[in-house]
Amino acid sequence: MNKKELSTVVVLILLIPVWLFIDQTFIKPLFPDPVPVETPEPVEPAPEPSTEPGAPVVEAPVEQSEVVSSITVAAEPVIDQEILTLENEVLTLELTNQGAAVARATLKAYPQTLEDKGAEDGKAVVLDFTPEGRPALTLTGPGLPGNVGFVAKELGPNQLQFQRQVQPGLVLIREVTLGDRYELSVTDRWINQTETPTLIPTSSIHLGPMYPRPEANQRFGPYVSVDARLLGSGLQHFVKDLTKGLKRSESGTFKEQAPEGMEWFSVKNKFFTQVLTLDRGDSLKPEALDLQAAAGAEDQDIRIGMAQASAVLAGVTLPAGEEVERSYSLYVGPMSMSELRVLGEGQEGLIDLRLFRIFVPIGRAMMTGLDFFHSLVGNWGIAIILLTFTVRMLFWPLTQKGAENMKRMSELSPQMKAIREKYKNDPQKLNAEMSAFYKENKVNPMAGCLPMLVQIPVFISLYGTLRVAVDLRYAQFLWIRDLSEPEAIFSVGNFDFNILPLTMAATMILQQKLTPSNMDEQQKKIMQMMPVVFLFITYSMPSGLLLYWTTSNLISIYQTTHTKKRDAKKAAKAATGTTTKK
Repeated sequence: MNKKELSTVVVLILLIPVWLFIDQTFIKPLFPDPVPVETPEPVEPAPEPSTEPGAPVVEAPVEQSEVVSSITVAAEPVIDQEILTLENEVLTLELTNQGAAVARATLKAYPQTLEDKGAEDGKAVVLDFTPEGRPALTLTGPGLPGNVGFVAKELGPNQLQFQRQVQPGLVLIREVTLGDRYELSVTDRWINQTETPTLIPTSSIHLGPMYPRPEANQRFGPYVSVDARLLGSGLQHFVKDLTKGLKRSESGTFKEQAPEGMEWFSVKNKFFTQVLTLDRGDSLKPEALDLQAAAGAEDQDIRIGMAQASAVLAGVTLPAGEEVERSYSLYVGPMSMSELRVLGEGQEGLIDLRLFRIFVPIGRAMMTGLDFFHSLVGNWGIAIILLTFTVRMLFWPLTQKGAENMKRMSELSPQMKAIREKYKNDPQKLNAEMSAFYKENKVNPMAGCLPMLVQIPVFISLYGTLRVAVDLRYAQFLWIRDLSEPEAIFSVGNFDFNILPLTMAATMILQQKLTPSNMDEQQKKIMQMMPVVFLFITYSMPSGLLLYWTTSNLISIYQTTHTKKRDAKKAAKAATGTTTKK
């Protein structure tokens, strides 16, 4: 590889983090995402609802003001708060009769802190949905202020019923059933006990607030956000909308509405999430998604300190004496690809693997491979090493060809140096002669860099995967206490000491010394700076990622030494054969 080509490759690699910073800080604010605004439509007269038995539910296209004016709140007696519990092997849910909502969720398989892991009296992760006053599954609207009391009773194992008269003659019965894993089935049954058609008012169903995990490094966040699969726009990650909105907000809070229906929506932090999937039909028509966020602590580099969301459900007219059901599925659990995939509506897409959108499929493949190897060995550190071996084996023919090309280029270095010296004052002639020389000797100056370049998407994708992999949370390997975070073996003030970045840089230096080279002194100095640059870039990255990179470097070192020994044996054998013939 000549000086100009090598310099170009090095500069492009070094410009990746610079471009990411410039793009996020200066470019994207100049091109804000368009905020969709709902266009008001003319109100048509409501169709005359049928009063015959079994008549279908008719959507009521009436203004919200008319809906409110038509509601007469029932004079229900005051109902004291009651907490009811549903529990299986992995999840404990505490439901309150105030709003018939989920107040708290305890994820038994996930320790609250590293010290709790494996301890007999260790505490599990608790997600509290009550601080903002709208716990998960809360319904708000005319006659439903959110914290209104329901009459609660048990129907059977892990099955509860909540009942309330929303207005005279209109009764809401909510039944919830907890399954074997992290999914709660919810059915709202609206009953019209009057002799005239009654309006089920437009209402909102909420997911509880989510906050940053205290154990999660926020340096590469934000991780608290809202995601949804909208009916028109498809899968949407609203993290940028929330971040930009909070930057513009003087109050530290931000609200926005996406005027589209949805199949599901979620609120999440780095490792855990709530997902509400709606069983859409004539009686359940989501028409908008409301987003809400609050800024986090600046001194902790937390850009989003709280996020919450709710779906706006269109009002419908219920014929006299009829009832209608609305069904939902609430997932409260880890952001696990395998758990979310079971939900069946593409909910695994809320795991945001994006650094570059085109690399998302690679990231999903890496996560699937990591899960597979962990199922074989039961240790995430070993699984990362096996994944590294697999990736390197896939690229072995390419890297081997690149190494042989570089060796050949090194052997031809004197001739190339002579050509450069001969035509140093004629750049066009120099390029023509060098191209002819490469073609004549069947070498490619870029072939040595190609193996490194094709692995950059894999590395970026793996970084996007490991930074949100809940399975690596508190996953230990050798001296590493948490593969999802930097090692932080010990700290001096605000500086954490990490071994893997230093090991990674050392293996890069050794790899450079073993690799054949035809570079001049200036090129060598540029390449010698690469380990130092990458040391600073990766120093605070997750230790699982650095374990991958270090292992990959060690495999490259083995490949280089193996190739050298093989070539030495071939040369010795050839020399012996020549001597024998003489």
